[in-house]
Amino acid sequence: MDSEWYRMRLPVLYRPRISKAPLAVFMLPLVACAAKTPTIFECSTNPYCVIKNISVSPMRYTFSPATPLGSGLWSCHIEISPPRSANACCEHPTGYDGHRSLTINSGQFFDKYKCTEVPGQY
Repeated sequence: MDSEWYRMRLPVLYRPRISKAPLAVFMLPLVACAAKTPTIFECSTNPYCVIKNISVSPMRYTFSPATPLGSGLWSCHIEISPPRSANACCEHPTGYDGHRSLTINSGQFFDKYKCTEVPGQY
């Protein structure tokens, strides 16, 4: 009877005990990257979020709205990561109103609207 009890308990006794701590440590960076934390940038004039089409020449910029955070701080919520996306601050308004797509070439971006790409902080 003792040997039968031992044989029935054997699979339970030798079941692998894998800790969940390493899984949590390895999953944390994946979750952080998937969350797409928005960038925060400074702009005192005309802030925009832009998606850059770097496969054409001249390069083209498609505008989307920047979200105000207060006192000259803005954030961008774009699903595309740099270098194909950027924060932009322009001296002159582009006419983008959030209702229609606005795409301009790099000459207009830099020369006509006097835009610059602004680094952001995560």
